[in-house]
Amino acid sequence: MMFQEWTNSQRRVYLDTAQVYEAFTDVYRKSRSFRGGMHWKKSKGREYLFRTLDRNGYGKSLGPRSPETAQILERFQHNKQAVKERLAAVKTRLAEQARFCKAARLDRVPRLVTGILRLLEQQGILGKNLLVVGTHAMFAYEVAAGIFLDSPILATGDIDLLWDVRPPLKLVGDKTIRNEGLIGILKKADRTFAPAGQRHFRAVNNEGFMVDLIKPEPRRIIQRDRRRMGENGDLEAAEIRNLQWLIASPKFHQIIIGDDGYPAGMTAPDPRAFALHKQWLSQQADRDSRKKTRDHEQGLAVARLTLQYLPNYPFAPSELRMFPKDVTSEGISAFSGEDDLPVGFDLPED
Repeated sequence: MMFQEWTNSQRRVYLDTAQVYEAFTDVYRKSRSFRGGMHWKKSKGREYLFRTLDRNGYGKSLGPRSPETAQILERFQHNKQAVKERLAAVKTRLAEQARFCKAARLDRVPRLVTGILRLLEQQGILGKNLLVVGTHAMFAYEVAAGIFLDSPILATGDIDLLWDVRPPLKLVGDKTIRNEGLIGILKKADRTFAPAGQRHFRAVNNEGFMVDLIKPEPRRIIQRDRRRMGENGDLEAAEIRNLQWLIASPKFHQIIIGDDGYPAGMTAPDPRAFALHKQWLSQQADRDSRKKTRDHEQGLAVARLTLQYLPNYPFAPSELRMFPKDVTSEGISAFSGEDDLPVGFDLPED
């Protein structure tokens, strides 16, 4: 498999865009602390400084009017305005960079996907509770390598979100999001998203694009993990065996570019874990034969990419302990049988 390497111009445009997006995420996080407002409120003949926390007016009193509370109000209003102006300036920069990214042909990921990723990141659950697995994860790997993969190997009409149920889940925002959970977030990206059926793991929009929520099978048969992020109408994660290998692998975070030129953060499993898991899938007897061929091709592509362009990710047994030894050995053996693999793809020592 031949990779098309980025030009120096493409690298420069990407780095500039990534820096602007990091600035945006930083100021966006700061802006959340100024949600709601602050004003004087009369009660029993006295004025109190009241801090509202949401659009419904819920909040708390910060104390009666005094020089101290007046200073708190003045400081809050000043800082809120400063953050608002900073956010507007960064958004203008992002719009400029989006045009540069499209001109440089870095616009690879469907804008619906990047929109979903930004919403998950703003909720604080991307990378903590959710990982992108499956075909879309390959966009993160190609960006990290500074290359383009062949388009056919990236073609897909769905995105898989892997849920790590171990960290506590806390959705921020209004009550609707907290109640609806993941489906509520997806509807913010595209209001036509709806569960494919009752107690279903898949959401589908009017264009037929699918979002699947999956999680590892519990280690014990009698163990029951949480399967919904929201209430009864939310997606219910499908439990699939051996996904714990991907959850246990180091997290891989990368800024990717949507087909509208706008960036988003993506967190996926370690590329070596992706390659080995794909190779394992390609050997499963109950796997659809067409998917098995694609699994092998994708695993091999990411293995080659990692060895050629990501030398800080060696295929060393000591760094792949999340996989059973036989899965690691068989996966590397399968890749080693391919022609023209770069140096460094040796079998692990016993």
